[in-house]
Amino acid sequence: MKATIIAILAAFVLIACEERPLRPDTSASIGNILLANNTIISPKDYSASTQTAMGVIFYANADTVLVVATKELGQYIYADSLGNISNVTNDAITLCGTENTAAILASDFYSPAALAASQYSSPIAGWSLPSAGELRRLSQHLGKVKDAMAVVGGDAFLHEQYLSSSQDGSTSETTQRLYYAVSLENGFVTSVDKMTARNVRPILRIK
Repeated sequence: MKATIIAILAAFVLIACEERPLRPDTSASIGNILLANNTIISPKDYSASTQTAMGVIFYANADTVLVVATKELGQYIYADSLGNISNVTNDAITLCGTENTAAILASDFYSPAALAASQYSSPIAGWSLPSAGELRRLSQHLGKVKDAMAVVGGDAFLHEQYLSSSQDGSTSETTQRLYYAVSLENGFVTSVDKMTARNVRPILRIK
């Protein structure tokens, strides 16, 4: 009798667990999706009929969460003239696209790339031109980000290099003439003339 009661209770618990719906994953994790209402959802919980994706998280730690946009913007030049733009972090490591973009836009230089990224059409403000360090981070998790992009119908990433907001800070001369471009397929960084166009895909810092 006791064994029968235990078996019935175990069966009841099992059925209750099976019927209980799983909570959606809303964590700021790499590969999860930023929605137009500024909330986060996982690819398996995404509904194209009721939700609009703005981007996919490609970097997340305790202090910083970065999102790459679902759309390609095309090719743009870094600047329409040569010269050192002040207050831009000029390395291929730092995650500073937001700060770099602000510095470029506040300068006397006209940057079609920075302007295109900052004016990205979205209900969420604050998009920027990624730094070389941020593009390299995106490259590290490209497979997972691609999978999420496929779920939401985002633009495919291109094999050609992407323009970063980072100048080549190797010397004073390179800082004036060159910027860093990054291949997402392998994370390779190349120095490119500021008046040579490369692909632009904006990012957003949400934390």
